Amino acid sequence: MMDAAPPRTQRGVALLVALLVVALATVLIAGLIDRGELAFARTRNQLLAAQAQAYAQGLETYAARVLQKDWAANGGGADSNASMWAIPLPPTPVPNGLILATMHDRNGCFNLNNLVTADGQPNAPWPDKFRRLLAALKLDPNLADAVSGWMNPQAGSEDPYYLAQPVAYRQAKRKFIHVSELRLIKGVSGDAYAALAPHVCALPAGTKINLNTASVPVLMTLNGVGTVEIAQRIWQQGHANYADLHALEAVVPGIVAGESRYYGVSSTYFLARGDITLDGLPFTFYSLIERRLGAGVDGGIRVIARSRGSD
Repeated sequence: MMDAAPPRTQRGVALLVALLVVALATVLIAGLIDRGELAFARTRNQLLAAQAQAYAQGLETYAARVLQKDWAANGGGADSNASMWAIPLPPTPVPNGLILATMHDRNGCFNLNNLVTADGQPNAPWPDKFRRLLAALKLDPNLADAVSGWMNPQAGSEDPYYLAQPVAYRQAKRKFIHVSELRLIKGVSGDAYAALAPHVCALPAGTKINLNTASVPVLMTLNGVGTVEIAQRIWQQGHANYADLHALEAVVPGIVAGESRYYGVSSTYFLARGDITLDGLPFTFYSLIERRLGAGVDGGIRVIARSRGSD
């Protein structure tokens, strides 16, 4: 006598089990492939980042040599947007990518760290000059007091405001490290920061403003420059190239009287930017370079700050 055929319900269960096994196997295989691809991408990105970092260090060396050659060529004289260091490195092919580099003078901006003395007191006449810059940018001149107070070691009157923020913090009570710290200061909105940031910088205190590379709003901090038209006359569409301060007398007579302590035509600090693209991935590096050369000057060329990503 022949065995009876298995019930249809049993055949259906077996089919479901088989489908479940296949689905689980597919999920596991897909997961393993995904993990493998993720690990490969992570390793690839780390290798590319290390390669880009090596190129960035090479660009720093290149920038230092350019600054040395420029110093030797002009005898340590004036710096302007026509100087050797201002010529960008054109897009240069490298294995699996492309690099380019530019360098900008940082003495052409207003140094926030000049606003106060070493003990945090107002460092005249810089606060008044900063008010002129704020006015030229159509910002509240009273922000100068808030910015100066941010650096005062004895300050504390504004701490309740900062402590009441959703993420509480205190005043820095030290010099600026980066201009982005302005966004932490009372009264500096996003719009105010966007207007101010291109014209200010955070450098070691005691720097002079280079009139050859300063913007029109920064030039309006000069005594005797009360209008945009006068500042634009000095600016010369960004092509100013004065050999010394007295050369400005031909443009605006009497303008440099008493200003030689705060303005000049040479620069010490430069921001080198390297844009590196490897295997389609972009990398951006910044290096703040200090140049102190010449007879009797102790220093040379050194990198004092580095950053990566958007400025």
